[in-house]
Amino acid sequence: MGGKNKQRTKGNVRPSSSGRAAEVLTREGGVIPGFVGFDTTVTSELSYVPAVHGAEEIDNLVDADFRLVLRKLSKRDVVTRLKAVQDFGSMCQERDAEEVKGVLPYWPRIYCKISVDHDRRIREATQQAFEQLVLKVRRSLAPFLKSLMGHWILSQCDTYTPAASAACQAFQAAFSPAKQPEALSFCKDEILNVLQDILLKETADTLSDPQSVTEEEREAKYVRMLTSSLLGVKRLLSLLLPNDREALEQRLTHLVNSGKFWKYSKHKTPQVRGAFFEMVCALCEFTPALVQAEAARLCPAVLLSIDDTDPVVLPPVWEALLHVVSTIPDCWTHVNAKKGFLPKLWALLKEGGKGMAKALHPNLMPLLSKLPQQVTDPILDFYTTFFTSLTQGLSSERAVSSPSESAVIVTSVVECLRYCILQNAEKEEDQRKIRTMLISQQLLPQLETALGNPSLQNGPLFLLVTEMLVSWEKRAGLHSEGDTNDSKDVFQGLLADFWEELGLLFVRYVDDEEADPQALEGVATLLQVINRKHIQKKKSVKICFSKPEDNEKSGVEGDGVEKPVQTVSELVNEKAFGSLQTQRFEDVVCQLAQLCLVHVNEKNSERHLVFLSLLLRSFHTPRVFSTLVELDDRITKDGEQRDDLNMKNSAMQFLLERVVVWLAEKGRRDTEHVVEMVFSSLYCCSRQETTRILNHITTMDLQWGVILQIIQRVCVILQSFIKVYYLTCTVKCLCHSAICPVRHVQIPRLLRAAVIG
Repeated sequence: MGGKNKQRTKGNVRPSSSGRAAEVLTREGGVIPGFVGFDTTVTSELSYVPAVHGAEEIDNLVDADFRLVLRKLSKRDVVTRLKAVQDFGSMCQERDAEEVKGVLPYWPRIYCKISVDHDRRIREATQQAFEQLVLKVRRSLAPFLKSLMGHWILSQCDTYTPAASAACQAFQAAFSPAKQPEALSFCKDEILNVLQDILLKETADTLSDPQSVTEEEREAKYVRMLTSSLLGVKRLLSLLLPNDREALEQRLTHLVNSGKFWKYSKHKTPQVRGAFFEMVCALCEFTPALVQAEAARLCPAVLLSIDDTDPVVLPPVWEALLHVVSTIPDCWTHVNAKKGFLPKLWALLKEGGKGMAKALHPNLMPLLSKLPQQVTDPILDFYTTFFTSLTQGLSSERAVSSPSESAVIVTSVVECLRYCILQNAEKEEDQRKIRTMLISQQLLPQLETALGNPSLQNGPLFLLVTEMLVSWEKRAGLHSEGDTNDSKDVFQGLLADFWEELGLLFVRYVDDEEADPQALEGVATLLQVINRKHIQKKKSVKICFSKPEDNEKSGVEGDGVEKPVQTVSELVNEKAFGSLQTQRFEDVVCQLAQLCLVHVNEKNSERHLVFLSLLLRSFHTPRVFSTLVELDDRITKDGEQRDDLNMKNSAMQFLLERVVVWLAEKGRRDTEHVVEMVFSSLYCCSRQETTRILNHITTMDLQWGVILQIIQRVCVILQSFIKVYYLTCTVKCLCHSAICPVRHVQIPRLLRAAVIG
C-alpha cells in the first residue's frame, strides 16, 4: 500500500511489475514471448516496447521518457491513455529529431491500434500527435509508410469528424498535394489489404476483445470501421492516378465479387449503407469497366434503394443513381422500372421527399434527362404522373411547414417543366399535345395555386417562371434580329398560348365583384416580378414642388445660388417591360387595368382600386394610362383648367380627372394606395407638368392625413439628408411662414393647420 506514494525513478530505470513478471516467466517457463502490450494486428511489426529479458539493447534505443509514455498507452483507463497520447505529441514537438526517430520502429504497431480506439478523443489526439511526429521526422518516416498507410487512410475517413480532419491534416503535413498520389501509389496494395480485410474478414468480435469490451462497444467499433473502410476505398480511388487505379482493378474485382460486400447496401446501420453508396459512386467514376461487369448486382442495389430516406443515406443513393444511369447504358434491363422503380419514385415525390427535398429534388431533372423511352412510354402519361406527384409534394406536412423545403420543390417543378418543354420543341402533333398539357395542366395550375398562397408568392416560383419566359422569347427570336432558331415558330406559338391562358386566368380573378384581395395581390405580385426581373437600374426619382419666383430669394444665409431643380422622371430610354418583349404581356396589363376601372366606377369597389394602384406602381407607361383614359370618356367640369394644364398627356389627364377625385373624397378611410397612384402617374409627366400638378394638389381641400402621406412619400423619394433637413424646415415654416425658405415650397393652409393642431 505504501508503494503507491513512493517517488518513482525518472524513466522507470527499475523494472516495473510487468517487466519483472516477464523476467519470471522467462526464467521459469523457458519461453521468451514476443512483445508485451497490444495484441498484434500486423505480425511483422515490432511492439511498442521490448519488455522481455535479452532485449535491453533495443530497449535502450528508445528515450526513457518516451518508454514511460508508450507503456501508459496499454492501460485500460481511458483518461490514462488519452493523457499519454497527448504527452507523446507534446514530446514529439519539443524533443530533438534524433530522439523522436528512435520511436519510429515501434510507432506503426502503436498507431494501428490507438487510431481505431473506442474513445473518439483518443483517436483525435492520436492524429494530432502523429502530425507532430511527421513534422519532426520528415523523410525518416518513409521506411514505415507501408505499415502505416492503411490505417492512415482509414483514419481520414473516421466517422468522428475532428479525428478525420486531424488525420487529413497530418497527411497534408507529410506530403504536398503533388506528392500524395505518389505516396499512395507506393502503398496502394497494403492499403487495400487493410480495407478489404475489414470489409470481408473481420467481425465485431475479432476487432475487439470480447472479454474486456462490452458487446455494444464491439458492435459500435465494427460499424465505425466498416463505414471508414468503405469510404477509405472511395478516398483511395479519388487520390490515385489513373494508371494506379487500373492496377488495382484486379484486386477490387475480388472485393465486389463477394456476396458480403453487396449485403452492405441493406445493412441495418444507415452510416454503413450511406458509405456503401458513396463507394459505388467512386467505382462508377473511376472504374467503369468494373461496375459494368457487376451490373446485374449493382443496378438493383442502387435503383431499388431510392426510397431509403434516411438523411445519411438518401444523398449518396441519388448520387449513385445518377452515376449508374450514366455509366451503365443497359441498367434498366436489370430491374423492372414499371413495377419496382417508378412506384417508389411516385410515392417519394408525393410525400415531398419525406423531409429530404433539398437532397432529393435537385437530382430529378438530371434523372429525367437519362430516362430511356422504355421507361417513360407512354410519355404523356409519364409526364402527367410525374408532375402531379411532384406538385402534390408541396402539400406534404414538411413542405408546408418549411419554406426552404417548399422552395426546393417549386424550383424542381419549374426546372423539370422547362426541360420537358424544350425536349418537345418540335412541330409534331404529339409533341404539341405534350407542350399544351405541360402548360395548361401543370404550369398554370401551379401559378393559380400561388395566387392565393403568400408563402408560394414569396418563394422562387414567379422568378423562375419569368426566367423561363425570357428563355422562350430568346428562342422565339424576340431578342435578336438574326436569330435563326429552327423552333422559332414553336416558341412564338408557345408564348401566345401561355399569355392567352394566363390572361384568362387573371380575368377570372379580377372580373369578380367579390374578388379575393389576397388573389388580386398575388396577380399584381406575379406581374411585378415578371416586369422587374430584368429591368436595368433606373435614374433616381426626384421631385420639385414649385419653381421659385424671380423676386424670391433663398432664405439660407450665405447661399445666393439657386438650388438645382429636382424632377420626378426624365423618361429613361429603356424598355418599360425589361427583357420581356412580348406585346401580349402589356395587353394583359391594360386589360386588367380597364376591368379595375370599370368595377371602381360602377361598384365603387375599394379592392379593385387597391389592385389598380398595385398595377400602376409597376406599369406606369403611356399606353396603360391611354387605355384608362379611353375607357373613362367622361369630361371633367373644369374644362378651362384642363386646357391650362395641357391635357395631351394621358397620365396627367387620368391623374386630374380620376385620381385627384378619389383623393378628395371625404369618406375614404384608406388613402395610401390613392396617394401611390399620384406618384405612379407622375412618372409619365414632364417636369413642368409635375410642378403644376403638385401645386394644384396643395390648393385642394384635402384631409390632413392625405397631406402627411404625400409628404412621407416625397421623403422616401428624396435623399435621406435632404429628408431630415426638409422636415425640420417644414415644421418651422408651419409656425412662421407659408413659404419654405430652403425648398421654396408653398405650404397649404390646411396642412399648416393640421400639423400645428
